[in-house]
Amino acid sequence: MADEPRPVVVPDFRGRQALDAWLSGHDAGLTLQGPDPDSPHPLLNGLVVAQLPAAGTRLDRWGTVTVWVAGGGDPSGVREPRRPLPEPREEPGYGDTP
Repeated sequence: MADEPRPVVVPDFRGRQALDAWLSGHDAGLTLQGPDPDSPHPLLNGLVVAQLPAAGTRLDRWGTVTVWVAGGGDPSGVREPRRPLPEPREEPGYGDTP
């Protein structure tokens, strides 16, 4: 059949920068995603430390490869709200000196 998807060999993304891995995957005809596809953090920062399926596996074109990334992103939003809450500061009034 002419419209059958062609298999793509999965490259080894481990040890690569996440953005570089994502771009290389796209160039190879694959889709990369993190372990939580609904995460608000894009797959751009850090190093790829693991992947599934493994390198050398054949997938259909635009098949999904899950990658785990370490050392990237800004987790500050995950830690909010802080406990205990910070002490409220009084704002100086107009013309007051601190």
